[in-house]
Amino acid sequence: MNRRRKHHRGLPRRVIVNHGAFYFFAPEPMRNPWTQKEQRWIRLCGFEEGEAVMYERLGFLMKEKKLVSGTMPNLCEEWKQRKLARYTPAVRKEYERMADFIAEKFEEFTVADVKARTITVFLRKYFAEKHNTAQKYVNVLRKMFKMAISEMGLRDDNPCDQLDLSDYETQRREVLPTHDVIAKIREAALTRKDGLPTESGPMFQCIVDMAYLCWQRAIDVRMLRDAQIEGGAIRFKPTKTAKSSGKMVDIAITPSIDAVIERAKGIKRKYKIISPYLFPSTKGTPYTKTGLHSMWRRAKERAQITDDVVFKDLRALGATDAARQGKDKKQIQTRLAHTSGRTSEIYIKEVIAERSEMDVALPWNAPNTETGN
Repeated sequence: MNRRRKHHRGLPRRVIVNHGAFYFFAPEPMRNPWTQKEQRWIRLCGFEEGEAVMYERLGFLMKEKKLVSGTMPNLCEEWKQRKLARYTPAVRKEYERMADFIAEKFEEFTVADVKARTITVFLRKYFAEKHNTAQKYVNVLRKMFKMAISEMGLRDDNPCDQLDLSDYETQRREVLPTHDVIAKIREAALTRKDGLPTESGPMFQCIVDMAYLCWQRAIDVRMLRDAQIEGGAIRFKPTKTAKSSGKMVDIAITPSIDAVIERAKGIKRKYKIISPYLFPSTKGTPYTKTGLHSMWRRAKERAQITDDVVFKDLRALGATDAARQGKDKKQIQTRLAHTSGRTSEIYIKEVIAERSEMDVALPWNAPNTETGN
């Protein structure tokens, strides 16, 4: 039973006046929504602002479950604040979106209340037909509960470890565009629907060609800088694995790659573009993810290509073509900047027969087919 207040009578519970301001004294440290700091003493407003403002901010504080320690919305908020700084802006934005979705759907749960079955119901309701997305959400939830266990002491087990995800096994992408399809998309990028030339078409062709020749992801091609070209090679440090394996790959500048580089430089000279990027827009900035995919989509429409062909298929097409030509698998893995050969196999969309030329002799006497002896 709470003891009767001797001071600050007439004020809401846990609210006091101190140093000319209204403060809320939290039962345990919580995130101050106005300073983003972990605090127990949370300043609501100045005394001169009046009780109306104090009540408004107190109501907001009490209503926001993401500020209440031990709730799932609070865990999501804490995870965003503590764990996302090390990721790239694009990955961070995606994780923040997923965390907000989890906070919304688990709003009524405390961290301790969540069971494996709770997550199973969540996956079945929202991602029954989206297996890859389901796997991504489980990955985020696993990270969150790991923090809840080790840093916040809110539970002793991770419910994600008890999930049966056999219904959410992902299928590897089997689409492999033909050379003719890519050629049509490249050509269509040069002309608008009204027949007039596009401004971005020639540079778009350069990006497509470099992606096929170097097998790098779209972000690493469109963000390629002139400074990365040195000593007869292009140095790529894949953005996706920069924080994990940190692998880099130097790709030798072949005549085909050199021709693409010179075309891009010629376009920059033609439009008087001053930019540190090799494939910039006319503004000098690199094409955005949205911008590149928009150009790809419009070119596909003008080329009347209805197949499910996306920009990232260029990476798989390049690797598969190399495998068809009998290129060494280790070299293919190196160019893809993979740490595992198994990952590289995903990008090779055909079963390539390996040729064996060993001359194996029989260890026993066999009849001579010519003499029959």
